[in-house]
Amino acid sequence: MKNMKMNKWTMGLAAAGIVSLSSVAQAQDAAAGAEALAASTTLSGYVSTGYKFNNANTNVGYFRAGEGRNAFSLDVVDLKLSSAQGDGAMDTGYTVELWMGPAANNLGTGTDVGSASGVQNGTVELMQANIDLRISGIDLKVGQFGTVVGNEVYNYNENAFYTHSFGFALEPTHHTGILASYTVSDDLQISAGLANTTGPETNGNAGGGNGSSKTILASVSYTLPSGTGALAGTKLYYGLVTGNATDVSGDNDDYHYASIALPELVANLSIKVCWDHVEYKDQVYASNAVGLYLGYTLNDTTTLNFRGEMGNYNQNAGNAQGLGLDNADNVQSWTIGVNHKIWDNVISRIEYRHDEADAVGSADDQQDVVALNLIYSF
Repeated sequence: MKNMKMNKWTMGLAAAGIVSLSSVAQAQDAAAGAEALAASTTLSGYVSTGYKFNNANTNVGYFRAGEGRNAFSLDVVDLKLSSAQGDGAMDTGYTVELWMGPAANNLGTGTDVGSASGVQNGTVELMQANIDLRISGIDLKVGQFGTVVGNEVYNYNENAFYTHSFGFALEPTHHTGILASYTVSDDLQISAGLANTTGPETNGNAGGGNGSSKTILASVSYTLPSGTGALAGTKLYYGLVTGNATDVSGDNDDYHYASIALPELVANLSIKVCWDHVEYKDQVYASNAVGLYLGYTLNDTTTLNFRGEMGNYNQNAGNAQGLGLDNADNVQSWTIGVNHKIWDNVISRIEYRHDEADAVGSADDQQDVVALNLIYSF
């Protein structure tokens, strides 16, 4: 019989026939299982708030900083439940992450049955929910997860800047499907996957809505080894997403992303060059963005950051992020920021940004913004 630790009250109830010893044992097993699950699960997240001052010209448009001029904002509350995957050959894990607040409806992962746009306007959205599995050295991510292209992500605490790049506006952000990753060596990692669509909507279907079309995901990451001299440690990355957006059929849209992250050629200086390129299904229009990211660490508490971009946007390229760039050439943008740690667990940063473009239908396509961002992580 199982070794059960019961108090005198429980034993008395059992003796009186009010409860059975087997039900007590099952309850104890269930409690033990819940405790084991709780012990392996971590809760983390953050609260992001900000202040943005815009010079009142919104023709160029940009992500986040354009959400309200000269105003304070609560951006989002992020909550993540996760269980880290171990090192074993068959270990598993999971991640469930929610966004709550005004910025949640930017994700586009939910649907509203009564909405013509298909994007839910609520204040709670699913950022990601996936299961991690390992088999024969291959790591599988199944469910809803982030895309394989792009330098920046949605989460406020994972980017160097508060505002988003124009390159981010060109990229897919989420997929529902399966992604397989394999570490060939310490220097080489590859991934390949299959998803429903290029769009972020959870469980969305392409191919005219009947699910007949699928999106292909692929990436390769390579770090130059020690024998390559001064460039040793340079990280090369390429990602590809090819498929259709939700409820769209026909030829695929192709999203290409490549980046080069140089080693620390100068002490405390990080350098990264990124390239986004989109070829739309009719192959007539294309959009490009080239970005340069610099980061200089002054000390343990202060980092200086710079982002410069240029490119062109065509065929409603930026509408998914609210950029309003139906057709814009000679897009130029640069951002400088200071990240200074004042309090523990708090990201505090201020940045200045300038954007300009030759956009169709606008006489003056320039704007400037000053933004302050505070993020408490837990």
